[in-house]
Amino acid sequence: MRRIGQVAVELDVPPHTVRHWTERFAQFLSEEAVQAHRYTEGDVAVLHHVRHLRSRGLDEAEIEERLRNWQPEQSTSTSLARSQPAEAEWAEPDGSSDMLAHLLRHLDETQQAVLNTQLATRDLLGLVVQDNFNLKEENARLRKRIRALEREVARLKEDDWNHRLSLEERLAALERELERRRPWWKRLFGR
Repeated sequence: MRRIGQVAVELDVPPHTVRHWTERFAQFLSEEAVQAHRYTEGDVAVLHHVRHLRSRGLDEAEIEERLRNWQPEQSTSTSLARSQPAEAEWAEPDGSSDMLAHLLRHLDETQQAVLNTQLATRDLLGLVVQDNFNLKEENARLRKRIRALEREVARLKEDDWNHRLSLEERLAALERELERRRPWWKRLFGR
């Protein structure tokens, strides 16, 4: 019995792929594989077959159909036990031209998707560059505005300081005038 990590290494796929295939094709695997993720040689053979069919471009429904057709060749046990199946046994010469056409269609669709992605990326890059220029211009305008505001704040502080000084001078002058107008006897007694 093999663990999921060992099977994943042997199949050269991530463990989550083995887990997904185990759930998806559970009817073709042993109970130990489905419930405890402990794989027999037969289970590994089935998963090898799934990986082979997947690499040929078949989707999961097509793989399931092929596994059904493949199952009668096996022993009558619940698992598809066999010892190290050969790749040649999985080849289906009667459908090779269909498979090649399917593979070419899949390749064409993939190429088209890549081209569409490249176009979308180019458009997005153009938008990013334009936004970058717009942000630089906006940044320059904001810097000018900030400098103008800083000058205005400095001018207002200076005006405020001058106004405060003039008020203090006027207050001091008023206090002196008030002191001068007090009668002499109040000044003498400090009232």
